[in-house]
Amino acid sequence: MILHAIVLMALAVALRSPAPAAQAAQNSAKSTASTVAALARQAQNDFDSGKYSEARANLRMALKLAPDDAALWTYLGLTDAQLKEIDTAIADFERALSISLDNAKVFFNLGLLYGQKGDAQKSAEMYKRGLELEPDDPVANQNYGLLLMEEGKFREALEPLGRLKAREGSDLAVRVAVIECYLKGGMKMEGAREIQSFLGVPDVSTEDELKLAGVLMEDKQPDAAQELLEQVVRSSPDSAEAHERLGALLLNRNQYEDATEQLGRAVQLAPESAGYAMLLAQSLILWRHYGVAVTFLSAVKEKFGSIPEYHHKLGLAYYGMQEYAKAATEFEAMASAAPAQDEVQFFLGNCYTSMGDLKKAESYYRRAMELNPKNGSYPSLLAEALLKEGDNNSDEAISLFERALALNNSDVASKQALALCYEQKRKYAEAEQLLREVVSQEPDRLSAHVALARVYYREHKKEEGDREREVVSRLEAKQQEHETGAEGNSPPLNNE
Repeated sequence: MILHAIVLMALAVALRSPAPAAQAAQNSAKSTASTVAALARQAQNDFDSGKYSEARANLRMALKLAPDDAALWTYLGLTDAQLKEIDTAIADFERALSISLDNAKVFFNLGLLYGQKGDAQKSAEMYKRGLELEPDDPVANQNYGLLLMEEGKFREALEPLGRLKAREGSDLAVRVAVIECYLKGGMKMEGAREIQSFLGVPDVSTEDELKLAGVLMEDKQPDAAQELLEQVVRSSPDSAEAHERLGALLLNRNQYEDATEQLGRAVQLAPESAGYAMLLAQSLILWRHYGVAVTFLSAVKEKFGSIPEYHHKLGLAYYGMQEYAKAATEFEAMASAAPAQDEVQFFLGNCYTSMGDLKKAESYYRRAMELNPKNGSYPSLLAEALLKEGDNNSDEAISLFERALALNNSDVASKQALALCYEQKRKYAEAEQLLREVVSQEPDRLSAHVALARVYYREHKKEEGDREREVVSRLEAKQQEHETGAEGNSPPLNNE
């Protein structure tokens, strides 16, 4: 493009014979134009050969002779961009625009460069101005649409993506992007129509359908995603990925039996996939089929026994079966491979608490706290372990319960436990305040009402204590009635 412009400049000869002085000026201009054209040709050759530094040097010499040539500034911008000098390239393109505003490609290049700099607003502005000149440019429409989507401007993105779809209607990736914009832009009806249109395309692939299902999940439309994935597994029953995606969705929706069926099929189709196998184990564990999970994991030990997640899943299965020693062995193997996972330390603490080794449990809870100091359950569990060891740990336990509540003030169990510690320290006012919060959060928590009544009496607040005792009596009667009803509804014993 630049070479053509320079050649045309060099061939611009006057139609009448000039005067002698004018002839000299004209000869000088011709000489300058010829030099500029030669420099531009050499720059183009260097550019095409990847010699960007040499091309830039020739273009800069040419611009000293023709500083108002917008095409040369544009070519220099392209060259600086190839040399990764983004700010310099932007300045080159901006100079080209100061001379001529009718080159859409300059705007598009600026849009790309500003995007690389992270200036989304300026990038969008450049693409918009360029598309006003060349509204059908496919690359610019795509880049502008995706940029707007990244900025969360889904309705605005529909305009460039719509133009792209009209031009390249068979591009299924574009159609998925349009659907995403409709859904995330709150245009649900339009999105639903586009989905139906998308699914009616004859050559739509399983991959495209799975991509659309992902869009639906991101848009928090699990019903539509599930319906689509169910259609995919019917039309492509041998697609392991389709079964896995449907199984994962069902797992997230707590439909464990159906999830296990789909994930089991995925494992059958792709038995070498560790990801599918671990997801199936997770589904079995959440479904509380711990024994089946142990059997499955034992069967695939030779394949996946070396990966840390295998030990994690097997530990969870043993933990669910209350086989804490075996669970601890697996969690320790996991902790050795992945020492920075606080959840594993948490489960190890629970295992050793259940086995009565409180000192060991404490060490794991402390490690969990170090790894994740924002999880309020860890200091609470450590405090409980310390109290089980003896009352001489009550001061540290109080500090830990206070820390837990600072992280999660809605933790009813920690509030009640801290209140009991305060009561033991005869800090009745503090205990009362916490217990009142507990019964406000959980009005039917019998143990909290019992403790609150006791604290009231110790504060010599007889009227409040009597009132709490009445609440306790009502809750006890209600609990007894519930237990009696449950016994009455139980099935008769089998005498055979």
